[in-house]
Amino acid sequence: MDHGGFRDLGMSYQHLKERVYYESLYDRLTVESARKGIVYYDKFVAELKAKLPPEDKIDRPGNALILNLFYMQAVGDELLERYEARDDKINSWMARDQAKDEQMANARLAEEPICQHCGRQGMRIIDKSLMHRGEGYARDESEEVLFMLKCAHCDKNSGFWQDGTSWKTKATLCLKCGAEVTCKTSKSKKSLVFIYSCPACGHSYKEKMETGGTRVKLGPGYESDRLHYCLVDKEFRDKLFELRSGLEGLAELGKKFKEQEDNKPVYDAISQIKKLKIPELASTLAPEIEKAGYVELSLDKPEIGKDVIVGFNCLDSRTDREDYDSRKDLRKLVTDGLKGTNWRLMSDGISYRLGYLSGRLRACEREEDLIKLVQTPKQPEN
Repeated sequence: MDHGGFRDLGMSYQHLKERVYYESLYDRLTVESARKGIVYYDKFVAELKAKLPPEDKIDRPGNALILNLFYMQAVGDELLERYEARDDKINSWMARDQAKDEQMANARLAEEPICQHCGRQGMRIIDKSLMHRGEGYARDESEEVLFMLKCAHCDKNSGFWQDGTSWKTKATLCLKCGAEVTCKTSKSKKSLVFIYSCPACGHSYKEKMETGGTRVKLGPGYESDRLHYCLVDKEFRDKLFELRSGLEGLAELGKKFKEQEDNKPVYDAISQIKKLKIPELASTLAPEIEKAGYVELSLDKPEIGKDVIVGFNCLDSRTDREDYDSRKDLRKLVTDGLKGTNWRLMSDGISYRLGYLSGRLRACEREEDLIKLVQTPKQPEN
């Protein structure tokens, strides 16, 4: 590969692996986490058994509920979350590693560097790696490509960032005499070996860094644990989803009971509201409005949507009553007649035309509407 006059040995740097690698890694991490969580669960079960009186049983419904709740807290919730997030997480890992490969493949030194030791050109690239440039870098700081080059003249290594900036490292001091040592690097598929030599006293030593990844010791029973904890077992998976749903329902019910207890006067008032059906509207309103001279009350066909709205109309038998007074009187009669019920006159009020009056009523069915109703009983509904 041509890098502008100096040699690149054509090394291949690949972060992206086959999907099965990431699937295996994800499952190993899931099993490892679950095995830790189950230790706490088993300890809790043993302690609960020890505390139970002789006549009590661990599988009694009350105890079983406690155990299910603790199991979900210790293990189950995380298993379900990891099962649901598995594909997205694996895809994100693969996208990350593919981006690293593309970054490495496209990396080029801005110019041919000069050996940091002898000041001559003619260096060859022996390694490329992704690293954070500074110490104490922030988590969101992006990695940059660092080139390691070997000088053909003095056989020493120099490091350069892609923009040509030399790699500054802290001096390594001899463990015996304290003088600055030199370092040579050799690389294999699975490790880097650093060879330090002291020019002052001649002491030398090696350090080895594994780069091929360390396999997790899966231990006995891993495959059965993987089928279980990674929710490959459909029967167990369905049971766990059902358990989570049931506990969430209990939690919501508990919140509901607590909210009702905290707002007892409101819910007591709601329980006293008469929930009128549509046929009951006419029989509820007619007696009082007829006494006031409004006759032939009838209801329109209901409008069924998010709310139930019913139009009504009647005639004013008192011909001496002006339209303003007629509308005002009927409005008051309807409003008073619907007090204590789940119906309200809508805010567009009463219309009048030559003794013919009409309006619309809305039913309050949802709990949130009923709460508003008892909190503002005198306000007409929209």
